[in-house]
Amino acid sequence: MNVNNLNDGLAWCYYVLLCLVVVTIMYIWPNQKKPRDSKAHATRLLSRRGWLVIRLSAAAVVVLATGTAALAAHSDGKLTVSFLSVGPANQQPQGEAILIQTPDNKTAIIDGGMDATSLAQELDGRLPPWQRSLDVVVLSTEKSDHIVGLQDVITRYQIGEVVDAGMLHPNVGYALWRRTIAERNLHYVELRQSMTIAVGSEVALQVFWPRLLLHKGSNEEIDNGLVVRLITPGLHILFLGATAMSKYALAGLLSDIAPRYLQADVVQVVAQVGKGFPADLSAVLQIVKPSLILITPGALSPKQRKQAASSVIDPLPAILSAGTTWQIEQTAQAGTIEIDCSNQRWGINV
Repeated sequence: MNVNNLNDGLAWCYYVLLCLVVVTIMYIWPNQKKPRDSKAHATRLLSRRGWLVIRLSAAAVVVLATGTAALAAHSDGKLTVSFLSVGPANQQPQGEAILIQTPDNKTAIIDGGMDATSLAQELDGRLPPWQRSLDVVVLSTEKSDHIVGLQDVITRYQIGEVVDAGMLHPNVGYALWRRTIAERNLHYVELRQSMTIAVGSEVALQVFWPRLLLHKGSNEEIDNGLVVRLITPGLHILFLGATAMSKYALAGLLSDIAPRYLQADVVQVVAQVGKGFPADLSAVLQIVKPSLILITPGALSPKQRKQAASSVIDPLPAILSAGTTWQIEQTAQAGTIEIDCSNQRWGINV
């Protein structure tokens, strides 16, 4: 049985059945009970029933309100890309997690951050309560601040397709990732340059990196990380992610990808406190010509966490701040950031 994307009709059937249960308890069930001889006992019984009805009614109202809001959010015909603010409890936001919800009710997620609990909370607040499925799951790099939350997702959700770039020398986290995919018999695709992933009928992810043969080296996690561009009428988003820190990958993009394909309205990068970007990123940004750069925070080092360091990048690297034409936002500073697109026009909600 394919449980991906339950339609609105089935969802409303769920709520109608819930209402019928409440009505039965309120009107039918009490009438079938014979009155007791003791007036005091009847009063106590009615009081108990009354409290039960009140509690069930309150629960029904909450569930109905949540469902109505979720349905409204998913029936307005727009694309929503949410750059989620995730991270361990009582710590600074850390890690990358991006949720994509299409106009035709398809759902994709890119990475999951380093904390499964915070990711689950973010997803619960953005998906309908009955949805336990995702159409596409994308792992852009095997770094712990990307894969940990996503590992929980592929364990708990029904998944249509799982994609990543593979790994020449699998670490422990990636070995568990692939084992879970195999054990759950999930459809898996290893991505390479020039491939395209369809997310519904109106959204696609174009794969710009890695090349056919993965690169051997000391930074394989980022040198072979995925770089994809989301395309939909009116909006292009280039997800550089952690690969923005790889001189090898950035140089490869400049040599392999025609400038017109790199161009995008929005660029997303992962930045780490205390680490700079390769100079090649400046050349990439000059070609992309974005209106907006979104920064998601990488994991803090153990020393930085011990010192309670902020994951906000301040000051901004010269490579990013040198641009006079683009706006810069950070999820570590603003919280979850949403980009909406409808009628070929897009906007940002901070």
